[in-house]
Amino acid sequence: MKKIIILGVALLILVTGCASGEEKKLVCTRTANMNGLEMDFRYEVYYQGENVNKVKTTEKVTSDSETTLETLESQTKALYSNFDNIENYNYKVTINGNTLTSTTDIDYTKIDIDELLEIDSSVQQLLNDDKKIDLDKITQIYESAGAVCEVE
Repeated sequence: MKKIIILGVALLILVTGCASGEEKKLVCTRTANMNGLEMDFRYEVYYQGENVNKVKTTEKVTSDSETTLETLESQTKALYSNFDNIENYNYKVTINGNTLTSTTDIDYTKIDIDELLEIDSSVQQLLNDDKKIDLDKITQIYESAGAVCEVE
C-alpha cells in the first residue's frame, strides 16, 4: 500500500523543455483500490514537439483511516521538502476530510535543470540531448506505472 503511494510520489519527483509549434497537453490517469485506499492520480504534461514545458499533477488518496492519511501526508511532505528551494517547482499536500491531495506544478521552461539534477540525479534519464525533459521518456514512466495517457 505505502509502496504504491511512494512510487506515485517518486514518479512526481522523477518527472521533475521547449520546441517550436503549438503547446499541447497529454493527460495520464490511473486509479486503483488497494488495502482500503482509493487512489486517483492525474498527470497533465504540457509540451511542444518532443520537449515537456510543464507538468501539473494531482494525486488523491482516500481512506477511512485518519492515521494512514497523516502518515502518508508526513511521508509525502518529507519527499518534497528536498525541492523547497527550487524555483518553479511547487507542491502542496493537504488532507480534507478522508482524502489526502498532493499537487505539483513544475515549469521546466523556467526551472534550473542543473540545480534539479543536484537534488535528484534520476531526472537525467528523462532528459534529451538539449537537457530538456523528453515527452516520450516521461510518457513511458507514467505508462509503466499503470497510467493511461491520451492527448487532449
